[in-house]
Amino acid sequence: MKKTILAIGAHPDDVELGTGCTIYQHCKEGDQVHVLIMSRGEMGVPDDQLPENQKMLDEVAKVEIKGKMREAETRRALAILGVATENMEVLVYPDIGIQCKNDLIQRIYSEIVKLKPDIVYTHYYEEQHMDHVNTCLATLHATRRTKTIMLYESPSTRPSFSPTYFVDISNCVGKKIEALKEHKSQAGKEYMDEEVIKARARFRGFQARTGKYAEAFVIYRMVG
Repeated sequence: MKKTILAIGAHPDDVELGTGCTIYQHCKEGDQVHVLIMSRGEMGVPDDQLPENQKMLDEVAKVEIKGKMREAETRRALAILGVATENMEVLVYPDIGIQCKNDLIQRIYSEIVKLKPDIVYTHYYEEQHMDHVNTCLATLHATRRTKTIMLYESPSTRPSFSPTYFVDISNCVGKKIEALKEHKSQAGKEYMDEEVIKARARFRGFQARTGKYAEAFVIYRMVG
Protein backbone atom coordinates (compact mmCIF):
# COMPACT_ATOMS: atom_id res chain seq x y z
CA MET A 1 0.00 0.00 0.00
CA LYS A 2 1.39 3.39 -1.01
CA LYS A 3 2.10 5.85 1.77
CA THR A 4 1.96 9.63 2.16
CA ILE A 5 5.18 11.04 3.55
CA LEU A 6 5.87 14.50 4.97
CA ALA A 7 9.47 15.58 5.60
CA ILE A 8 9.89 18.82 7.55
CA GLY A 9 13.05 20.88 7.83
CA ALA A 10 14.02 24.26 9.21
CA HIS A 11 16.21 25.27 6.25
CA PRO A 12 17.11 24.29 2.71
CA ASP A 13 19.44 21.23 2.83
CA ASP A 14 18.21 19.96 6.25
CA VAL A 15 15.89 17.35 4.78
CA GLU A 16 18.48 16.28 2.20
CA LEU A 17 21.20 15.91 4.84
CA GLY A 18 19.06 14.09 7.39
CA THR A 19 16.83 11.89 5.27
CA GLY A 20 17.81 12.36 1.61
CA CYS A 21 18.18 8.70 0.70
CA THR A 22 15.18 7.69 2.76
CA ILE A 23 12.84 10.03 0.89
CA TYR A 24 14.50 8.97 -2.37
CA GLN A 25 13.57 5.36 -1.57
CA HIS A 26 10.02 6.40 -0.68
CA CYS A 27 9.75 8.09 -4.08
CA LYS A 28 11.13 5.01 -5.84
CA GLU A 29 8.52 2.88 -4.09
CA GLY A 30 5.72 5.12 -5.36
CA ASP A 31 4.95 6.86 -2.08
CA GLN A 32 3.71 10.45 -2.20
CA VAL A 33 6.54 12.50 -0.67
CA HIS A 34 5.93 16.08 0.44
CA VAL A 35 8.56 18.43 1.84
CA LEU A 36 7.85 21.47 4.00
CA ILE A 37 10.73 23.84 4.79
CA MET A 38 10.25 26.58 7.36
CA SER A 39 12.83 29.13 6.18
CA ARG A 40 14.74 30.03 3.03
CA GLY A 41 17.99 29.93 5.01
CA GLU A 42 19.07 33.38 3.87
CA MET A 43 21.54 33.88 6.73
CA GLY A 44 23.56 30.86 5.64
CA VAL A 45 24.97 32.51 2.50
CA PRO A 46 28.14 34.60 2.88
CA ASP A 47 28.43 37.74 0.77
CA ASP A 48 31.32 36.25 -1.20
CA GLN A 49 28.85 33.80 -2.76
CA LEU A 50 27.10 36.69 -4.49
CA PRO A 51 28.09 37.99 -7.94
CA GLU A 52 30.20 41.14 -7.81
CA ASN A 53 27.34 43.36 -8.98
CA GLN A 54 25.20 42.22 -6.02
CA LYS A 55 27.74 42.57 -3.22
CA MET A 56 27.21 46.33 -3.01
CA LEU A 57 23.43 46.12 -2.58
CA ASP A 58 21.80 47.04 0.72
CA GLU A 59 21.23 44.29 3.28
CA VAL A 60 17.51 43.93 2.60
CA ALA A 61 18.15 43.31 -1.10
CA LYS A 62 20.97 40.87 -0.36
CA VAL A 63 18.83 38.89 2.09
CA GLU A 64 16.16 38.51 -0.59
CA ILE A 65 18.68 37.34 -3.18
CA LYS A 66 20.24 34.87 -0.76
CA GLY A 67 16.84 33.45 0.19
CA LYS A 68 15.90 32.93 -3.44
CA MET A 69 19.29 31.34 -4.10
CA ARG A 70 18.89 28.78 -1.33
CA GLU A 71 15.28 28.03 -2.18
CA ALA A 72 16.27 27.31 -5.79
CA GLU A 73 19.09 25.04 -4.58
CA THR A 74 16.83 22.95 -2.36
CA ARG A 75 14.19 22.64 -5.08
CA ARG A 76 16.80 21.28 -7.49
CA ALA A 77 18.18 18.93 -4.85
CA LEU A 78 14.77 17.57 -3.88
CA ALA A 79 13.90 17.04 -7.55
CA ILE A 80 17.01 14.84 -7.89
CA LEU A 81 15.69 12.79 -4.98
CA GLY A 82 12.38 12.33 -6.80
CA VAL A 83 10.15 14.85 -5.02
CA ALA A 84 7.60 16.42 -7.36
CA THR A 85 7.79 20.20 -7.70
CA GLU A 86 4.20 20.64 -6.58
CA ASN A 87 4.99 18.72 -3.37
CA MET A 88 7.73 21.13 -2.22
CA GLU A 89 6.92 24.17 -0.13
CA VAL A 90 9.40 26.69 1.27
CA LEU A 91 8.04 29.12 3.84
CA VAL A 92 9.53 32.46 4.82
CA TYR A 93 9.94 32.27 8.59
CA PRO A 94 13.12 34.19 9.49
CA ASP A 95 16.37 32.26 9.36
CA ILE A 96 17.90 32.10 12.86
CA GLY A 97 14.54 33.30 14.15
CA ILE A 98 12.14 30.36 13.90
CA GLN A 99 10.09 30.12 17.09
CA CYS A 100 7.78 27.43 18.39
CA LYS A 101 4.71 29.63 18.55
CA ASN A 102 1.08 29.10 17.70
CA ASP A 103 1.32 30.38 14.12
CA LEU A 104 4.08 27.89 13.27
CA ILE A 105 2.26 25.02 14.96
CA GLN A 106 -0.96 25.89 13.13
CA ARG A 107 0.86 26.13 9.80
CA ILE A 108 2.28 22.65 10.22
CA TYR A 109 -1.04 21.35 11.55
CA SER A 110 -2.83 22.63 8.44
CA GLU A 111 -0.41 20.58 6.34
CA ILE A 112 -1.10 17.52 8.49
CA VAL A 113 -4.85 17.95 8.08
CA LYS A 114 -4.51 18.38 4.32
CA LEU A 115 -2.10 15.50 3.67
CA LYS A 116 -2.93 13.04 6.48
CA PRO A 117 0.62 11.65 6.27
CA ASP A 118 1.43 8.11 7.29
CA ILE A 119 4.95 9.12 8.30
CA VAL A 120 6.39 12.48 9.32
CA TYR A 121 10.15 13.09 9.40
CA THR A 122 11.53 16.05 11.32
CA HIS A 123 14.55 17.23 13.30
CA TYR A 124 15.71 15.66 16.55
CA TYR A 125 14.86 17.82 19.57
CA GLU A 126 18.34 18.01 21.13
CA GLU A 127 20.14 20.31 18.73
CA GLN A 128 22.68 23.11 18.85
CA HIS A 129 20.67 25.09 16.28
CA MET A 130 17.53 26.58 17.84
CA ASP A 131 15.74 26.77 14.48
CA HIS A 132 16.00 22.98 14.35
CA VAL A 133 14.80 22.60 17.94
CA ASN A 134 11.81 24.88 17.42
CA THR A 135 10.86 23.22 14.14
CA CYS A 136 10.94 19.86 15.88
CA LEU A 137 8.86 21.04 18.85
CA ALA A 138 6.28 22.73 16.63
CA THR A 139 6.03 19.57 14.53
CA LEU A 140 5.53 17.37 17.58
CA HIS A 141 2.73 19.65 18.81
CA ALA A 142 1.09 19.60 15.36
CA THR A 143 1.30 15.83 14.85
CA ARG A 144 -0.41 14.56 17.98
CA ARG A 145 -2.58 12.22 15.91
CA THR A 146 0.03 11.14 13.36
CA LYS A 147 0.85 7.47 13.72
CA THR A 148 4.53 7.49 12.85
CA ILE A 149 7.03 10.28 13.58
CA MET A 150 10.73 9.82 12.87
CA LEU A 151 13.42 12.24 14.04
CA TYR A 152 16.53 12.64 11.89
CA GLU A 153 19.98 13.96 12.66
CA SER A 154 21.82 16.96 11.25
CA PRO A 155 25.43 18.14 11.50
CA SER A 156 24.43 20.17 14.60
CA THR A 157 22.60 17.35 16.41
CA ARG A 158 23.87 16.80 19.94
CA PRO A 159 25.72 13.57 20.89
CA SER A 160 22.63 12.44 22.84
CA PHE A 161 21.14 11.32 19.49
CA SER A 162 20.86 7.55 19.91
CA PRO A 163 19.26 5.96 16.83
CA THR A 164 16.49 3.42 17.20
CA TYR A 165 15.80 2.92 13.48
CA PHE A 166 18.07 2.67 10.44
CA VAL A 167 17.49 2.76 6.70
CA ASP A 168 20.01 0.97 4.49
CA ILE A 169 21.16 3.48 1.86
CA SER A 170 24.03 1.46 0.39
CA ASN A 171 22.50 1.55 -3.09
CA CYS A 172 21.73 5.27 -3.15
CA VAL A 173 24.31 7.19 -1.12
CA GLY A 174 25.59 8.56 -4.44
CA LYS A 175 22.15 10.04 -5.13
CA LYS A 176 22.25 11.87 -1.80
CA ILE A 177 25.66 13.32 -2.62
CA GLU A 178 24.45 14.32 -6.08
CA ALA A 179 21.50 16.17 -4.53
CA LEU A 180 23.63 17.92 -1.92
CA LYS A 181 25.97 19.21 -4.61
CA GLU A 182 23.10 21.43 -5.76
CA HIS A 183 23.63 23.46 -2.58
CA LYS A 184 26.47 25.39 -4.15
CA SER A 185 26.19 28.28 -1.70
CA GLN A 186 27.04 25.82 1.09
CA ALA A 187 29.90 24.09 -0.66
CA GLY A 188 32.61 25.46 1.62
CA LYS A 189 31.08 23.98 4.77
CA GLU A 190 32.84 20.90 6.10
CA TYR A 191 29.67 18.89 6.67
CA MET A 192 28.83 19.21 2.96
CA ASP A 193 32.07 17.49 1.96
CA GLU A 194 31.43 14.20 0.15
CA GLU A 195 33.81 12.25 2.39
CA VAL A 196 32.20 13.61 5.55
CA ILE A 197 28.74 12.64 4.29
CA LYS A 198 29.95 9.14 3.44
CA ALA A 199 31.74 8.76 6.78
CA ARG A 200 28.61 9.57 8.75
CA ALA A 201 26.55 7.17 6.64
CA ARG A 202 29.23 4.50 6.97
CA PHE A 203 29.25 4.83 10.75
CA ARG A 204 25.47 4.51 10.88
CA GLY A 205 25.70 1.50 8.59
CA PHE A 206 28.16 -0.08 11.01
CA GLN A 207 25.77 0.57 13.89
CA ALA A 208 22.84 -0.86 11.98
CA ARG A 209 24.70 -3.90 10.69
CA THR A 210 22.30 -3.90 7.75
CA GLY A 211 24.51 -2.53 5.00
CA LYS A 212 27.53 -0.46 4.18
CA TYR A 213 25.73 2.88 4.52
CA ALA A 214 22.67 3.93 6.51
CA GLU A 215 20.59 6.91 7.61
CA ALA A 216 19.64 6.93 11.27
CA PHE A 217 16.50 8.00 13.09
CA VAL A 218 14.98 8.13 16.53
CA ILE A 219 11.46 6.73 16.59
CA TYR A 220 9.35 9.30 18.40
CA ARG A 221 6.13 7.41 17.71
CA MET A 222 5.34 4.36 15.64
CA VAL A 223 1.89 2.77 15.55
CA GLY A 224 1.12 -0.25 13.41
